[in-house]
Amino acid sequence: MSNNNVNEVTMMNLLLLLSLLTLSVTCHGFQNSPQRRWPPLSSSSSSTLHSSTTTDDNITTKDVLSLSSIRSTLIRQEETIIFALIERAQFRRNEVVYQKGGVPGLGWPVGAVRSENEEEDEELSFLDFMLIGTVSYICGCCKTDSMLMIYVYINKLYFTQEVLHSAVRRYESIEEHAFFPSKLPKRTNSLSTLDYPDLLSQDADTNGLNWNPILYNKYLNLIVPAIAAKGDDEQYGSTVLADINVLQALSKRIHYGKFVAESKYRSDPDGFQKLVDAGDADGVMKLLTNEKVEEQVLTRARLKATTYGREPLLAAMPKVHSNAGDSATAIIASAAAMAVVAACEAVQNTAEETLKGKVDPGMIEAIYKQLIIPMTKDVEVAYLFMRCGREPPEEYSCDRMSLDVVELEPRKIS
Repeated sequence: MSNNNVNEVTMMNLLLLLSLLTLSVTCHGFQNSPQRRWPPLSSSSSSTLHSSTTTDDNITTKDVLSLSSIRSTLIRQEETIIFALIERAQFRRNEVVYQKGGVPGLGWPVGAVRSENEEEDEELSFLDFMLIGTVSYICGCCKTDSMLMIYVYINKLYFTQEVLHSAVRRYESIEEHAFFPSKLPKRTNSLSTLDYPDLLSQDADTNGLNWNPILYNKYLNLIVPAIAAKGDDEQYGSTVLADINVLQALSKRIHYGKFVAESKYRSDPDGFQKLVDAGDADGVMKLLTNEKVEEQVLTRARLKATTYGREPLLAAMPKVHSNAGDSATAIIASAAAMAVVAACEAVQNTAEETLKGKVDPGMIEAIYKQLIIPMTKDVEVAYLFMRCGREPPEEYSCDRMSLDVVELEPRKIS
C-alpha cells in the first residue's frame, strides 16, 4: 500500500473514531438526562414538550397543547425541512441508491431483525440499508465519495441509524416514528422506560399511527425528482445521508398532526365526536381545516426557500442622508425606497444571466401544499377517529394519502 493510501486510511480511521466519540458523549448525556427524552434532531426543530407561549418557569399540559404553542414548533421546523431539501438538492438524483440491490454487497444491517427464513427477506436499497443500520464493509462500490470510502476502508466497525436509535429509546418518544419498525430488535439494555406526560389520548393505540410508508414512497417518487438534477454524480454516501435528514424532518413534521388534532379535539370534543359517530370523515376534515393558517404556512415556506436558497444580492446600498429635523418615519421611508432602487439595479445588471437558486422556492411551496399539509391533516383525521373510539376510514390508512398526488405542480406567480 502506498504512503498516500496509508495516510488516507489513517485519516478515515480518525474521522470514524471522532464520530464514535461524539456519539458516545451524546448517548451518555441522553442516558443521564433528568428529562429522559430523545433530544431534538436540530436546534431549529425543538420539541412540543419544550414549546410554550408563556414565560413562566413552569408550564401546564394546557400550555403545551395550545395551538399557538404547537404552531410555533411547526414554524421552527420549517427551517430544518427547507435546509435539508437544499442540502439534498446539491447532489444528482443518483437513482441507484434507491434501487433494490442497486449497490451490491451490502449484506444485512447489523442488529436488524430478520425473517425466520432469511431467504424471504427482500433485498434492500442503499437508502433502506442506511436507514435501518449500516455495516462497515461494502464491496464493489464506487470509492469517489469520501463518506462512502469510510465504509469501504473501515472493517468490523458500524454506523447505525434506526437500530442504534431504537436501543437508546428514540422510538419510545411520542414524537418519533421509525421507517422500518418491523426490522428493529426489542431493547434489551437497562435504560429506564421514558416517562411522558399524557399529551395524547391513552384510550387508543394512536402511537401506532405511522405515516412513514407513504411518506417514503412520495419522497422517492415525487420530491427527489423535483429537487435534484437528473443523472449520477457517484456521491452515494452523501446522497443517502442527505435523504435521511430530509425524511426524518418530514416525518416529525407530519406526525405533529397528532398534537394538532388533540388540541383541536379539546377545543370542541362534542363537535368531533358527533362527526366521528356519523362516520363523516369529510366533516372532520372540514372542521379541522384552517385555510388562513395554511396559506400563511405556504407563504412562509416560499419566502424562506427564496431567502435561504439563493445567493444574496451584493449590490451596494445607497447611503441614506438625513437632516436633524427629519422624522424617523421619513428616514425609514427614504431608506426603503433606496433599497428598492438598489435591488432593481442589481436585477437589471444580471438580466443577461440566468438567476438560479439552490432549490426552486415554488417547488418547496408545492411540497408543503401537496404533500406535507395534506399528510398532516390525514394524520389528524385518523387520530381523531381513534380518539373518538372508531377505526379511521380506509382512505385514511397509513399506506396512502386520502387524496393521492402523482405530480408536484408549483404555483405560478404572475
